[in-house]
Amino acid sequence: MNIKKVFIYYRNFNTQAPYPICRHRTLLGLVAMVVYAGTVYAALQSFIFIFFSIQVWPSTWAKDVTAHIIFGLLLYSIARSWKMWAVSFTLLTAVLQISNALKLTVLGSPVMPDDFLGFTNMLHLFSDWRLPVIIAAITLPVIMLAVSIAWKQKSTWLVLGSMSLFLTVVFANAPNVIAFMDKHYGDWIWNQPGNYKDRGLVRHLMHEGVRNIARGKVNVTADDVHGALLALNPETEKLNPTADPSRKPNIYMILLESFWDPMLLKQAGIHPDPVDPRFRKIWKDAGHSTIMAPVFGGYTANTEFEALCGFPVTNNAVFFEGWLRNDAPCLPRYLSGAGYESIAAHPNYAAFWNRVNSYKRIGFDQYWAKNDFVLDDMNRNFLGDASLYRQVWEKLEDQPGNSPKIVYIVTFFGHLDYPLSESRPEVIDVSSDNRMLRGYVNTVYYKSRELMDFVETIQAEDPDGIIVFFGDHLPFLGSNHEGFVQENLFTRNKAEFDANMFQSYVTTPLVIIDGRHGPVNTGSLPMYQLPARLLSLLGDTHHGFLQVAQSEKLQHIRPLAGLSLYTPQNEQPVLCKQHTENPDARCTEILKAVDEMTMLRDDLFTAKQYSLLQVNK
Repeated sequence: MNIKKVFIYYRNFNTQAPYPICRHRTLLGLVAMVVYAGTVYAALQSFIFIFFSIQVWPSTWAKDVTAHIIFGLLLYSIARSWKMWAVSFTLLTAVLQISNALKLTVLGSPVMPDDFLGFTNMLHLFSDWRLPVIIAAITLPVIMLAVSIAWKQKSTWLVLGSMSLFLTVVFANAPNVIAFMDKHYGDWIWNQPGNYKDRGLVRHLMHEGVRNIARGKVNVTADDVHGALLALNPETEKLNPTADPSRKPNIYMILLESFWDPMLLKQAGIHPDPVDPRFRKIWKDAGHSTIMAPVFGGYTANTEFEALCGFPVTNNAVFFEGWLRNDAPCLPRYLSGAGYESIAAHPNYAAFWNRVNSYKRIGFDQYWAKNDFVLDDMNRNFLGDASLYRQVWEKLEDQPGNSPKIVYIVTFFGHLDYPLSESRPEVIDVSSDNRMLRGYVNTVYYKSRELMDFVETIQAEDPDGIIVFFGDHLPFLGSNHEGFVQENLFTRNKAEFDANMFQSYVTTPLVIIDGRHGPVNTGSLPMYQLPARLLSLLGDTHHGFLQVAQSEKLQHIRPLAGLSLYTPQNEQPVLCKQHTENPDARCTEILKAVDEMTMLRDDLFTAKQYSLLQVNK
């Protein structure tokens, strides 16, 4: 065989060649593909280790590189040429690996299938050089993949048809498939970074992709729902879809983006205290109450779901994005039966986190988004809180009628990476060289003062109104929990968190002001129990789904993905992990109660709402 002719035909990938040369060309291309895919994998692993300090376990390398080679082989089987395949494979794997490293660095979690559904949300957060970089990172691999595919070859359609058939079978049997995968390959629900390190990125995305499909096929029966209702709320006949409060004050709920007390970082040399003294005083009067969120560093929409709908989020996914499918008796809809009008206000793009559809299903009458505000006080992309509060108040004054209102405000200023503006110069100093921390503490300085100015406005104009404000999650202060690790609040590895670390990981300030009665001491409150606490202040004589969260079986329980925290007052918190042996005997009942609450949540918001039928029959 003339090796020169082989290379000539190899270079012209799609040209006809004599059978012997064609065979050698195919073998040469496969060998080159395997070597190249392995080289790209090794280079990317080195890159993310050097720049992000992230890598899979050494015991996973062989399985991970094999998965990448198989992925490359699938692309190769439908490629127009070797060179085009190489470019497409390199772009796809590089973007996936670097995006995964960035997410692990910022949020402490690897890329999940839901991230592909909500990636357009990221485009709305940046307007500087990062925006074209993100757009290029998203579009170039997709365009190159489309260009590289040999659409006119019969073999391409044979491969694509086979893949479609395979995916159809998996989709139809997703619950059984994921049960098999979990049993044979493992699943650390509470430790997604550990899952990534144990599986590698390709296998991780496949594993969690099947889980997403299985989760979409919610299998909840009427008997299951009935059992959960009896367990959590034995007197199910008293559940009611509408409220019957003994008083009807206006309710002002303010979700504060990334709001937390930075003075807990005692070694950071923060000076002076950035938190407004008025906030300090009113928080002290409230007994330094706190609220436990379902998330860290992002995914604000999950905090919103809990604060408005009274059920916990226990999945590594944004509940608004795909799981809130039904109109449900959340706080706005529940109070509408008592004559309340409801308004949501957030100066971001309206569709961010699927809020347009989600707010409608929750029961809001109006939703004021970015286009409804004058963007007159911007901190890069984020409208300042002072302007947001002022414009919301002006809009409220223009509202017709005298119906009681629930006004729900989601702030935007304070979002990562804490940009300031000329009107908000730095006034707080830190001794550490953490740039992110410096930006954050100065953000808190302005957020706390603008908040308290607004609170004073409400109290002066509506002294009987109930005012609620809380942080949606802790701030991101650097890669691998930097800022918190330096204070020994967390470890770099989430798998090593103990119960106290997990409690700190989700705890932010909470203040409830009950009109003229003043601040309310709630202690440490799980976020999903906030709606029931507000209804108790109204003297609601009915008992609806929101009050199920107050079941004795759920007291002091903060469910998270794959685990639950039990945080009784004046006691050490207890950590209960799913699908493992727990040293504390109470974990069995705690996890069972969470499963029952989760079943009701899935039925109400995602599945067939058997619970509503049983209550209303």
